[in-house]
Amino acid sequence: MAISTHSEKFSLDQIDLDKELGVATLIKPKPAKQAGLFIKGPIPLDWLKKANNIGGSTGLVATMLWFYAGITGSKTIKLDSKIDDVTGLTRQSRQHALKKLEWHRLIKLFPQRGGYPRVTIL
Repeated sequence: MAISTHSEKFSLDQIDLDKELGVATLIKPKPAKQAGLFIKGPIPLDWLKKANNIGGSTGLVATMLWFYAGITGSKTIKLDSKIDDVTGLTRQSRQHALKKLEWHRLIKLFPQRGGYPRVTIL
């Protein structure tokens, strides 16, 4: 019997118990679905990046436009008072942000006389 004078440090990291025992790696359970509203994608990252880089509240308004698009299933949406409630913006701030988004060619605005505009996400 040979006795080794070479001492190695033992570490559990060196042993793959699943492999050694022939046990399949455990599958992690899927997280439970969360209740509530969410923004449906895919949202083009370049589009969102441009909207966020404009400044002010345009990123917030842009995100809400995608939220509406996800609900309606269309990139042309009719805005309503809920956008102001959710964003906490005034009508003037929202309109200013929408005009900036249109100027940067991210949306097309269709103003409605005496009402909320229709918007098409480009």
